Amino acid sequence: MKQYYIIRNDQPAGPYTLEELATMEITPDTIVWAEDIVDWIPAYQVSELNSLFASTTAQTPPPYQVPSGRATEAPRYDTTGPEDRPSVRPPMPPTYLVWSILVTIFLCRIAGIVAIVYSTQVSSCYYAGNYEGAAYASRQARWWVRVPAFSYLGLFLVGLVGGLFGWIING
Repeated sequence: MKQYYIIRNDQPAGPYTLEELATMEITPDTIVWAEDIVDWIPAYQVSELNSLFASTTAQTPPPYQVPSGRATEAPRYDTTGPEDRPSVRPPMPPTYLVWSILVTIFLCRIAGIVAIVYSTQVSSCYYAGNYEGAAYASRQARWWVRVPAFSYLGLFLVGLVGGLFGWIING
């Protein structure tokens, strides 16, 4: 019959049979040794001893509690940095890349190119973890798209009204 030695009160004790160890209430962390084991190891590493403390390791986990409301917060690009919430990645802000290209082609090349540069910075800042930089680049791209678009729309409407007025007067 196989015999085991254990460490009790920082001293080796034994030899004990498997039945004797069952009455001693050893824990999985109890240090044991046997003839076929090279060095002293914790009892949970010896497969024959696992049945002795199976009841002590089968505990129910404590109930899970949601951390203090952070999971339900909406991401804010202006106040919280990545060090405050390392595991929560906010959604990527819009890039306005398509609108930037359309402004470049149809309205104003200079403003369109500036908008394209800011549009590409949105994703590069976001994937680098610079969420505030991504939000700033998104706001700048939106501004460089809207200014030429609204300017040309305003000029078109002034020309349309002026043409209608001239047509009515000369008409």
